[in-house]
Amino acid sequence: MVARDLEVYDGVHCLADMGTEHYSMLKMMSQAATPWADMAEYGKYVTYLLAGLVFAGTIKHYVFSNYDVDRVRGGPARVMEKLTAYSRFIVYRQLPSKICHLFGLPSSVGSLLLIGVVTLYSLLWCFVPHPYYRACLGFGSPPLGVRAGFVSLAFVPFIFIMSGKTNVVGSLTGISHEKLNKYHQTASILCLFFGWVHTIPFYLQNTKEGGTARLHEKMYSTPIYVSGIPPIIFLTLLWVGSLQIVRRFWYEAFVSLHWVLAIGFYISLFYHVYGLLNADKYMVATIVIWCAQLLYRWFVKGYLRPSRFMRSAAARARRIGTADQKCMEVLVDTPIKCIPGQHIFLRTLDRKVAELHPFSAIPSPNGIKLIIRAYDGFTKHLYESLESPRDLSVLVDGPYGGVARDVRSFSNIYMLCSGSGITSCLPFIMAYAKLIGMPAVPLQKIRLDWTVRHADDVCWIEQELDFIKEEYGALLKSGAVDIHIYCCSGENEKLAISSFEYHNYKPVVADIVKSFQLGSTNCIICSGSKSLKNQVGNAAARLQSQVGNVREVYLHTEEFSF
Repeated sequence: MVARDLEVYDGVHCLADMGTEHYSMLKMMSQAATPWADMAEYGKYVTYLLAGLVFAGTIKHYVFSNYDVDRVRGGPARVMEKLTAYSRFIVYRQLPSKICHLFGLPSSVGSLLLIGVVTLYSLLWCFVPHPYYRACLGFGSPPLGVRAGFVSLAFVPFIFIMSGKTNVVGSLTGISHEKLNKYHQTASILCLFFGWVHTIPFYLQNTKEGGTARLHEKMYSTPIYVSGIPPIIFLTLLWVGSLQIVRRFWYEAFVSLHWVLAIGFYISLFYHVYGLLNADKYMVATIVIWCAQLLYRWFVKGYLRPSRFMRSAAARARRIGTADQKCMEVLVDTPIKCIPGQHIFLRTLDRKVAELHPFSAIPSPNGIKLIIRAYDGFTKHLYESLESPRDLSVLVDGPYGGVARDVRSFSNIYMLCSGSGITSCLPFIMAYAKLIGMPAVPLQKIRLDWTVRHADDVCWIEQELDFIKEEYGALLKSGAVDIHIYCCSGENEKLAISSFEYHNYKPVVADIVKSFQLGSTNCIICSGSKSLKNQVGNAAARLQSQVGNVREVYLHTEEFSF
């Protein structure tokens, strides 16, 4: 028995009069004023924006890729270079990392502006049009609910596409997967928000018209696998698992369950939207592109590549430095070649085989060298197993990432790193210092500023420093290659690094950047803590005022926490 029945329009009841001629006429009037079929357009509007942003990123990547081809010319900055500097003065700025970390937001002003544009645009298309509800639910679904559903659905293809280590968006825009991860997370949050906005109006209107009895009746009149309950639960669990506090304590569990929940979300959402205003086309496009990306990764970057089909690599691991540092070195015997700035994913074939972790790679005579700091989970397990040096059997996936621009096209390269961030920066010196002075290459100077906690940390890369001294001794003497090492603990121990500048104090990043003698075109590379990245970002933004005297100041930062 229905406990409540909402009365509308001259005594017409939403439930008791359902099916009457007057009720049908009112339904037709409601649909004529706000057609149900037109609600699908709102999903298209959001798709157009997202596709437009990808297109703009593609144009930018194409322009700068071709711009890097001929950089030997000197002279004043062009109009495009000045306009680029104005935009970088804003987008390179960094907000306080603690506040952004608390809310799970990127600290880069540029990323926040982009996220803000997408969020505001989506909110306006969802909430500005009226009406939100129909007089009776029998006249048709609440317009607000349907609009929000299609807005939410528009984000789904981009969520899955940007989740891949090799993906279409990254290939078109030149943005590597670890940097796209913040947009992947934001798109997921927006999808969840509009998913709840889609859900709530149906519950509210059912309750308003017929009370909890009507709500209970409607909930159980549709098979659970067709209703929207499973996908909203899966997506909510994904969001909860991605929260900073959860990732901090249960990161390994979240990574393991992430794809299980994502697959459950996709399948349940497909059932929910199938046959409704062509909504299933979003889902078909999603799975086709995602599977193509996955196959490309497996056969080109991953374990199914023809030359190394499911073949493990031999590795030698040992602890380095003091026990307090909890640092280890892993030498992987592999033919994989990494360009400077790239990283690989490592999987050990032991009880932790399900875990895959990214590490920046340093070239070594027989493969690659990894410097790994032990924290929790995989790295802690690996460190504790190395009471003595031992051999490992590993699977290597990659390489991925790197700098979007051709670093060799700049006249000056400046690198700032802290701790194990040296693994991202050192390969640039080892690979590109030999190009300094070549007529066809504009590169004139490379400078590295590395901050460590203890003087003993330098032993991590002792062999690489010896290589640089032997191969590029003349460049070190002339200052064309300039390496500064800062010890934060203030230890007065003098290390055997006579060819490099050693300072026993914690540097002020702004002062380091101010000391840069800018050339015609300048590339700043930062790899390290969030604090370092924030300081370098703000300093690079201030340097944009120099464009005019110089042609370009470009910034690339490495992401550690993806």
